[in-house]
Amino acid sequence: MDPEAAGQDEQKYTTSNPVVRRLIGRLLGRVTAEIGSTPGRLADIGTGEGLALARVVPEGVVPIGVEYRRAKVALAAVAVPGLAASVGDIGTLPFPDRSIDTVVCQEVLEHLPSVDRAVAELARITRGRCILTVPHEPFFRGGNFVRGKNLARWGNDVEHLQQFTPRRLRAVLEPHFESVEVTRVTPWLLAVAKPRP
Repeated sequence: MDPEAAGQDEQKYTTSNPVVRRLIGRLLGRVTAEIGSTPGRLADIGTGEGLALARVVPEGVVPIGVEYRRAKVALAAVAVPGLAASVGDIGTLPFPDRSIDTVVCQEVLEHLPSVDRAVAELARITRGRCILTVPHEPFFRGGNFVRGKNLARWGNDVEHLQQFTPRRLRAVLEPHFESVEVTRVTPWLLAVAKPRP
């Protein structure tokens, strides 16, 4: 098992910091509300260790998870019983066009050197809606800095290669989707995008 992969999500989703727990709970509550109780075929792209997915997937739904690190796929399969998990790349997703009713992509885009190909793939596979979350900058960094995290980088996580404001997130998504709604769930942004006909 890749020691770098194991435990990253666990640290975040099981933190003892009550403020961080509340913020994460609020974000996942919003994602859960957007997914609804009957999401149809649901795929979580960048599923990580499955800890976020386990908290948002409706009861009785067997989701699909795609993650590029094999060790995280194994952990996700434990966290989400019945998960159909596979190793894959967001730039070349293993699904036919318009084959996923609800696509979920939580905190992935900020880690990519370039987002256009990934967003094009998300749009290609989406039949119903695509629900994305990203850190809302500069608020996410500011929150890190205030709690003493990543001080040398002014609060920015070393693995965050992209920075998103509501305008930038819309600009990234709109070329690929028919409609895009961006909501602030501080310190994140939540977007719901619907595909072109």
